[in-house]
Amino acid sequence: MLLPDLLDFVPLHGSHFPASIAVVALGSLVLFAFIQRRGRPRNLKHPPGPRGYPFIGNLIEVAKAERPHLLFPEWSKNYGKMVHFSIFGFQSVIVSKLSIANDLLEKRGAIYSDRPNMILENDLLGWDAAMPTMRYGAQFRKHRRLSQALLNPNAARSYATMHEELASRLLASLSTQPEKFRDHILMQDNHYIFNHYYASSTIFRLTYDLDVTSDDEYLARLVHAAVRRSAEAYQASGALVDVFPSLKWFYTSYPDNAPFSGFKKVIADIRREVIKANGVPYDMAKDKIRDGTARTSLVNNAINGSGGIDKISAEDEHDIRGLAGILYGGTTATLTSFILAMVCNPDVQRKVQAEIDAVIPCDRLPNLDDRPNIPYLEAFLKELFRWASPLVIAIPHAVIQDDVYEGYFIPKGTSVIANICDMLNTCPRPSEFLPSRFIDGIDLGDVPSDPREVVFGFGRRRCPGLHVADNSIWTAVAQMLTSFEFLPEIVDGKEFFPPLRFGKEMTRHPEPFRCRIQPRNRR
Repeated sequence: MLLPDLLDFVPLHGSHFPASIAVVALGSLVLFAFIQRRGRPRNLKHPPGPRGYPFIGNLIEVAKAERPHLLFPEWSKNYGKMVHFSIFGFQSVIVSKLSIANDLLEKRGAIYSDRPNMILENDLLGWDAAMPTMRYGAQFRKHRRLSQALLNPNAARSYATMHEELASRLLASLSTQPEKFRDHILMQDNHYIFNHYYASSTIFRLTYDLDVTSDDEYLARLVHAAVRRSAEAYQASGALVDVFPSLKWFYTSYPDNAPFSGFKKVIADIRREVIKANGVPYDMAKDKIRDGTARTSLVNNAINGSGGIDKISAEDEHDIRGLAGILYGGTTATLTSFILAMVCNPDVQRKVQAEIDAVIPCDRLPNLDDRPNIPYLEAFLKELFRWASPLVIAIPHAVIQDDVYEGYFIPKGTSVIANICDMLNTCPRPSEFLPSRFIDGIDLGDVPSDPREVVFGFGRRRCPGLHVADNSIWTAVAQMLTSFEFLPEIVDGKEFFPPLRFGKEMTRHPEPFRCRIQPRNRR
């Protein structure tokens, strides 16, 4: 699933609930805020942060923001690398320093591996088996074991041929219609971005053993429509039920024919769409297993590991359907950022292409076996992840018990938000694309030696699909660099370099730009 699309809509932002729900919520928040204030130890304080108002906390600032996460860099400048804020008594801490994130989310991962309560998404919209938002517990540990068995480095390496096959499709598309490079990597429906040829093909082939082409891209549209409508539900309702779980009754037991019941019908309709999006490709994968045509895939391996097609339990099937959704992520954002970086940094492009040419014969393209022999390309990819992190902030963690860090009180249930972009920009000349910083250490600053350690999350909640995503991106980038030149467009007889601008959503895509993509002479 594409969780960042949902996280763009912070709970309580733009609520349109019936009056009866609002009354219950108001009474609940007053009681909850009173209990929260009584629970804080007198000799400890929260980390510094914007003051806020009684009961509602920092709701007004968050509600006025164009995107809530756009507030965080300014707050970090004003209050430091740990910033506390609250909404209706629910506490959050923004962490913008890597060492603090490691101390909390890695070293204390045993108590910082939960997620905030997401009742609307997990209980009501049907994403209950989605690992990224799952609460920490027995089900999460089961999914983690499954994912580690199916997506560990050795397993990920076994998909090398698939990455090459799908990258060849991308190269063919770029060769025939280079001006539509954005469509070959991603596709937009209004302001929602859809994984398209390369990204979607990778996901569906790896997960379900299904080949997604322009003729049957309805599979990708089915999944993304469910994600889009889930995001819209957050935007419309403000997800008050996440803050006040007792409001779940209005979704499950409120009479269908009662006044103001329209919201319940909308949620039920989205839930059916989500279940269909998870079920259709899974059932297609099962059909291929039954008729003996199935190749290796995550679903195939998981079913065989759970007793086989005829013995697998309903519970295991439910978990596998949910697990299959974890591979959606930042692939499209990274590849479009790569093209922008090349157009704007021709010297870097020539240097990495020269290294590839020195290692790879002219009669073939690079593959993962070549990876250890192309070190500058490795530094290049690290800088790509640093310079254009696919996420602005990490999916929030939640602490499962009261904790104290450097004299600050972090109460049970606090959301801890790692500000990824800030961490990856704590270096000299952060806006410049400099792969050399990962070779000689100059201009590295406080950026981690491998930005992927930050981009793919922290601790026990680190994305289990990171090795597959990394291999997929490496293959596509290496083969595109080998095959094409990425050049500025020509305007009035002169080269015009596109502006380095990114969108304001949680998933960072470059704003649309134009360029020239030409086949390389030697290739």
